[in-house]
Amino acid sequence: MAAACFPGGAPRLVALDLDGTLLTSDKRVSARSRAAVGALVARGVTVMLCTGRPPRSSRAYAAELGLTDPYICFNGAAVYHPATGALAVRHHLEPGVAREALARLRNAFPTVGVGLESDHGWYLEPEVLARREAEARLGPGAPTDVGPAERFIDAGAIKLLASAEGRSAAELAEAVAALPVGRTWSAGGLLELLDPRVDKGAALAERCSVAGIDRRAVAAFGDQRNDVEMIRWAGFGVAVANASEEVRAAADHVAGSNDDDGVAAVLESWCGAPTTDAAHRPPTNG
Repeated sequence: MAAACFPGGAPRLVALDLDGTLLTSDKRVSARSRAAVGALVARGVTVMLCTGRPPRSSRAYAAELGLTDPYICFNGAAVYHPATGALAVRHHLEPGVAREALARLRNAFPTVGVGLESDHGWYLEPEVLARREAEARLGPGAPTDVGPAERFIDAGAIKLLASAEGRSAAELAEAVAALPVGRTWSAGGLLELLDPRVDKGAALAERCSVAGIDRRAVAAFGDQRNDVEMIRWAGFGVAVANASEEVRAAADHVAGSNDDDGVAAVLESWCGAPTTDAAHRPPTNG
């Protein structure tokens, strides 16, 4: 596989998706990946998680990697600050739109089960809990409450998650295609609904603007539909070998798979390179 040659040397900031990208299939950070991330950080490169996960199921990975800077969670709907435990929500779902989306999903897929993430907790419908999807897809521990998702929308919904037996996320997304709602997914059957302004690319651009980092000095790694925008926005986008065709097409480089330390191999190739001078140019508006 060809080397991942970053223009000008090494990036100033690396954005890493977790599931299917940095994490192995059994949800671990390999020793090689941990060492590669640590080596880049030691050289002054900022490494930022950029995940669809909530803080409760991602902060342990940040700690394992020794990352203390704010990182992007909920697919870009919020930024989490590990040092303080604060969650800065960028965008909420509009309550009326969320209710209409639920109505359309229930009409199209009577067996649909829904989870809801809010500022104050996370909520599951009994059907989802019974299928034991909570820990696998939404995070460890017990939900804040259990019941119909409509009961919890006014708590300030960050995102809705919907799944139906035997249906793909793309199929579920069609039921709400006419609504002003962001639709994405990272697992085949789990649809995620967010404010339409939310995506990882927009959140990454915002964080880089705050830090004064030009997009040409940014590398982003991903594998699924929810990574496409940040792969396209970054100066250098990397898809892992197990990525979807959409992500591979958007990327500048395809690395090895998540189970073959594909991310680590690319990071290692940058560990001895100087950071790109694009980092010192004025930020662009892109």
